[in-house]
Parts: sequence; structure tokens; C-alpha cells
Amino acid sequence: MQIAMIGNPNVGKSSALNRLTGSKLFISNYSGTSVELTEARVKISNRDIKIIDTPGIYSIYSHGEEQDIIRGLLEEESIDLVLNIIDATNLDRNLVLTLELLELNIPVVVVLNQIDRSRAMGITIDSQHLSQLLHCPVVTFSAISGEGLMELMDILEKGVLRFTKGIEAGIEHIFHLDTAQPGHCSGDCRNCSITAETCMNIADLQRAEKARTLSKMVSKEQAATEKVWLQRIKSIIDRPVIGTALLLLLAYLAFLFLLKFIELSEGPISSLLEPVNIMLEGFITGQLPPGLITTILAKAVPEGLIIPFTIIMPAMLMVSILMSVLEDTGLLPRYSVALERVGSFFGVSGQAVIPLSLGFGCRTPAVLATRIMPTEAQRFIIITLLSIVIPCAATLGILASVISTFQASLPVIVLTMLGTLMLLGFILSRLMPREDCFIYELPPLRIPMWTNVWNKIKMRFSGFFTEVLPLLLLMSIAIRALMESGLLDIFASMEEFTRLLFGIPAEAFVAVLITIFQRYLAPLVLLNLSLSPREATIAISMIALSLPCLPVMVMTVREIGMKGLIKILAMGFATSFCVGIILNIILP
Repeated sequence: MQIAMIGNPNVGKSSALNRLTGSKLFISNYSGTSVELTEARVKISNRDIKIIDTPGIYSIYSHGEEQDIIRGLLEEESIDLVLNIIDATNLDRNLVLTLELLELNIPVVVVLNQIDRSRAMGITIDSQHLSQLLHCPVVTFSAISGEGLMELMDILEKGVLRFTKGIEAGIEHIFHLDTAQPGHCSGDCRNCSITAETCMNIADLQRAEKARTLSKMVSKEQAATEKVWLQRIKSIIDRPVIGTALLLLLAYLAFLFLLKFIELSEGPISSLLEPVNIMLEGFITGQLPPGLITTILAKAVPEGLIIPFTIIMPAMLMVSILMSVLEDTGLLPRYSVALERVGSFFGVSGQAVIPLSLGFGCRTPAVLATRIMPTEAQRFIIITLLSIVIPCAATLGILASVISTFQASLPVIVLTMLGTLMLLGFILSRLMPREDCFIYELPPLRIPMWTNVWNKIKMRFSGFFTEVLPLLLLMSIAIRALMESGLLDIFASMEEFTRLLFGIPAEAFVAVLITIFQRYLAPLVLLNLSLSPREATIAISMIALSLPCLPVMVMTVREIGMKGLIKILAMGFATSFCVGIILNIILP
């Protein structure tokens, strides 16, 4: 049995699926989390049921990547049942999609999610009356508390529910719309292909009016019981001027907290690992015969453990915590609204703050998150900025260590990165076609679900042990081998060129080139060199503003094609080299 889970953005489809199947899908309190089909399975009475989570949409007839995905699913796959997830706090808008789904002659079960929040807002819904009017089962549900779970499981256990006509008869006595006007279709889409062109006619108005009528018939509003302090915070944050200033202040404080945490954690963790490193060095020298390989391993393995655990691990952990809490509270969409005017400078909507913020955790899933952008032009701009300008958590951690080691100028580096972000975004926005404004879906401000936050932290932080730690260990061995073997001397012929053009030694320029594999690996080269503060400032700036790493390249090709990646690589080389040349000219 195959079930498609369909609903508006940010109604809690992934949360409902997790509650229903026990899966660990990525859940965020902003629209656009599910940008492709996700499958989960559940067994009910020995029946294997596959549930497909779909992107959030407002209409199956409108244009867009998400709508194309869902239309293809409904036409090409054998879907036995549609679970229509509805936000119980916004019934009239959500029911428009419900009416469209009922027209497709596919069995539908309506799930009134967030029913607990609906009650807190003083909204009561007569689900039985709504079920009678829609002629399909309606279940009150809460993905947080589990309310309605057994009722929904019981419906699925009974099997496929056959579609029955009659919704028009249920509410026809309330109003009447003539759907047979000249020049318009009848409004009956049951026999039409859902891949047909969008038909903006009286049928759309009819659905919207029916949705409003249904909502009035089955819901009543009373005094809200939602927490007063939460309402007051929401009212302050949603004010344009005060909210923007407050959100920017929170972002700044979070960044300062991250840097301070890295600084304070480095010493204790280094002291804790020092005996382990001494033991490892002694074990390697004791087990292997004297020689170049033994020397390399004895130095590289301890170094390859100190840097990841003392610098990168704290950074990744803190970014994972901050991003997980930020996503679950509903603040990210409010950042989108607050930064709408700033985004217009770059030719993108303020919604770009979501993938850009995710990039500070890891840029690979951030590239995937650019699917929430309304146009391909905006996607290309944001992927370019992610690839060239935005540093991931691992890069932030190791760059902080390099800055501290060589006393590099943090203000110069930060201003260089901000200036590059502004200039590159401005240039790209003028080269790409401008689009109309974007309408935002603001989710409610919520207290984070700690189980959800914990699952996100585990998912994000697991990459430290599976990707970052092995790569850094191997890179540490490779760099130590190059240094001990003297192979880096082959770059000595570039010394005059790199110092004249960029003001840095040839070995530091090698670190810039290493960014093509992983950006956070490049500073490892710098930590093994002797650099002045000026040289370190230039080298770090060139590394921070350079090429996308290999995983980001793979994701970029998948999302926007090889031509898009080639353009980004060309801009990355040009940006890094220009930054080095300019800083070499202006820095004393």
C-alpha cells in the first residue's frame, strides 16, 4: 500500500510522519524543509505500508518544482491513499488544497495537525461535521503529543477508503456559483490531467470560497490560552524595526558566543588529550622501525587528533546546537522577513537567509536547501555565495585557531569577507534577471521540541566522526609527509611570484589551492608554517574566500548542472586572487 502525504508548507508533514512511522526525518520550523520525496515504512496488521512525504505546496495546479514532483507522483505511481496534512490553526487556507485533492478521485484522509496549538489559540473544530461535509475521514492530530495517532492507525488498518462524490451537495445551500459561464471551464477537474496548464478561472475562486465557508461552519474562536509571554515576544519580533534590530543582535551575540566557546574549550581539551598524544607518539616510534615513515606518523597522527578535537569539534557542536534551536523556534523565517530589503540588494528574497545560515553548519545540505528559493536565478546567486564566501563550522573553528596562532587581523578578515559578500552579491544580482517579490509563510513562534533539537544535533554532529576526523587525520599525514620529504621545495620557484602578487610565501599559496578538496583542510598547511601577522591575514582571507570543496561541487552539479559549477569555480579563483592582490596593496 502506497500513501502520499500532501499539505501546505510548514503544516508539520515530516513531524506527523515521524510520529506515525518512528522515522528520524529532518524537521524544521520553517517552510521548505522537504524539498524532495522522502519515504518511510510502517507495518500495520502485517501489512507493509509505504508513506511518501512530499514538499509543501499551496496548489497542485500551480507551477514550480515542488508541484511538478507531486503531480508526477500522483500520475506515475500507484497511490492508494492521500494523507492531507492540515494546519488546524489556519483552516480556511489549507482547505483549498484539500478541495483540489478531493477532485482527483483518489481516497483522501484529512489530518488536522497542530490541534493542540489550535485549542491554545482558542479555536475549536468540529471534525465530525467537517468529515460529513468533505465526505472523507477527518482526524484531529498532534505530532507533538501523539493525539489522534491510534485513530489514524485504525483508519490505515482498515485499508483503502473509496472516494465518494457529494462535497458540493454538503455546502451548496450556503452559496451558489455559476460555473458554466461563457469562456470558462466547468470547474470540474476530475476528468482532467493534473499536468495540464494552470487555469485561473472561476473554479479557483469557487474552491477558495468553499474553503472559507467550510472553515466558518466547523470552527469557532474563543479566548486564547496560548502563553502570554510567547505572544508578547512574537508581537515584538514581528515589528519591522524593533524585530530586525533584535534578530541581528541575536545573530551577533551567537557569533561572539561561538568564538568565545572555541577559545575557552581549546585549552582544557588540549590538556586532556596531551597524555594521549604522547602515548600515541611513543607507541608509533616503539612499534615501527626508525625511518622517514615512522617520523611522519609519529608527528602527524597526534597532530591530526589535536586539531579536530580542540578546534573543529567545539565549533561544529556549538553551530549544531545554535542552528537546531534557531530552526525549531520559528526565528529563521522572521530573519527572512527582516532581511528582505537587504536581500533585494543581492537580487534575492530575504528567504535566502535560511540556506545561508545553514551553510555555517555545513554547506552541502545548504546547497540542497536553496530549492526553497522562488527562482533558478536566485538559486544560482545563493549557491555561488555559499560556495565562495560562507565558511562551514569546521572551517570557522580552524580559521579561529590560525588567527590566534599568528595574531592575524580579525577585523580585516571579517570586513574583507563582508565586503566580498556584498560586492559579489551585487554584481550577480545585476547579471541575473530580476524577479517579482516573494510572499512569506511565517510559522508560529514556538518553544523548541528538545527531542527534535537533539536529533538534529546528533545528525549534524555525526559528520565530525564520519567525515571531518578521518579527512583531517589523512591530511595531517599528507602535509607532514610533504614537509619531511622536502617535496614542498618544488614550489620554491613560485616564491617570487606569490610574494610579489599576494605578499605570502609559496607554501601558503599551496594552502589556497588545497581548498578545492576541503576548505577546512587548507589552514592545516598554514599551522605548519612560520608566518607574520600580515602574511597570515592575507592567506586566511584568500582561503576563506576561494573555491567550493569537493562535496559542495558534487551537490552543485546535481542541483544546477556542470555549467553552473564551472562558472562558480571561475568566480572562486578570481575572488581569491583579487582579494590577495588588493590586501597586498592596501595592508601596511
